[in-house]
Amino acid sequence: MTQFLNKTGGNNLNIIYQSNNGQIIHGDNIEVMKTIKENSVDSCISDFPYDLSFMGRKWDTTGNFYEWCKARAVELYRIMKPGGYVCIFGHPKTNHRMKCAFEDVGFQIVEEIDWVYLTGMPKNQDISKLFDKKAGVQREIIGSRNAKGSFAGNALPDSTGSHKWTGNLTSNKAITEQARIWNGWKTAGLKPAHEPITVFQKPLEGTYIENIEKWNCGAMNIDACRVGVETIKTNRKRNGTGNSLEWSKYKSPENFIGEIHIGRFPPNMIFDEYMAQELGNQTGIRTSGTNCVRTKEGTFFEHGGLGKAGDVQITYGDTGDGSRMFPIIKYCTKVSPKERLLPNGERNPHVTLKPKELIKWLIKLVTPKDGTTIDITAGSCTHAVAVEELNKEEGYNLKYINIELMNTETEPYCDVGKMRVESIIKNMS
Repeated sequence: MTQFLNKTGGNNLNIIYQSNNGQIIHGDNIEVMKTIKENSVDSCISDFPYDLSFMGRKWDTTGNFYEWCKARAVELYRIMKPGGYVCIFGHPKTNHRMKCAFEDVGFQIVEEIDWVYLTGMPKNQDISKLFDKKAGVQREIIGSRNAKGSFAGNALPDSTGSHKWTGNLTSNKAITEQARIWNGWKTAGLKPAHEPITVFQKPLEGTYIENIEKWNCGAMNIDACRVGVETIKTNRKRNGTGNSLEWSKYKSPENFIGEIHIGRFPPNMIFDEYMAQELGNQTGIRTSGTNCVRTKEGTFFEHGGLGKAGDVQITYGDTGDGSRMFPIIKYCTKVSPKERLLPNGERNPHVTLKPKELIKWLIKLVTPKDGTTIDITAGSCTHAVAVEELNKEEGYNLKYINIELMNTETEPYCDVGKMRVESIIKNMS
């Protein structure tokens, strides 16, 4: 990885872990990025602070979110290759400031992906309870919850479904007149069910083709991220001869040789398994059409290729509910307990951990298979884990840089990331 670092300052980095594929660096991301050569990175996937004082965590507050984002966008713009993509997780309340900062630096917004899930927790306050509290009246205590998560009395999880609180649970029965009037009302905010991922691109140098020829990046790998991909390999021409799959009915450019991907084009919305089930309940089971006949000449390759009126077009012909149109990323509260379990048997302490498969999907979408990808707010280094697994399991040859500021006794994120990556490397040998 040293080939990506400037000679000035590169030797002073606090590198927590280094493999043949990448580095985990403990430090301020702006200072670390200053040691990276300009125009050397193909993609960035990062989960920025949301600037909401999330669970009292110091790293989630920035003082001035726009300026915080802009300072990092400046360095990212310098190190990204022309055409390179930057994918940043955000919160609906604050990500508009992040978008403005990146645009003001020179990045272009090319897409926004919604990660949709059903297991978010609302964090509203109960207006009725606030009125009773203001009046100085105490509602009846109906139970309690201890530190191990066990409930006593008639206590049930609170209305947010939170697993974080301990102590007494009070009755929902309002006492004062104002509390009775406003029973059922809460402070602003709905149950969170999505997180936007803004996709920025550093402007191309010339056309897409010219940029790719010079920098080997700038395009999205659609086939790697198709939904329900089924790959058929063939060395035969699509001339209808000697092929049991009857290539003659697939009207596409002549003499096509190679792989045929029949999965659906990836959308800008990713579901978790619960959202997929809910959508399926609403749509029911349907079957896609087959043997569709063109009514006029077409030129769109993705949906059947060049064809004349009367040609039979390739269609999916599959059966299932509406969720088959979307990528499905397994989701529990944050991530599954299995994925949160560390190699040493302890629980990953990071509170905003993202699913590994989601990070893999983003890397594959915007990074050349032999490219360099960076995460400047790496947390416990799911990005590094995703890269190592893509290299190990899917034939990628990626390089990565993970930068994380926090590595304390209570938030040992760099050390946790090192442990996670070392476990993968160990299992490879």
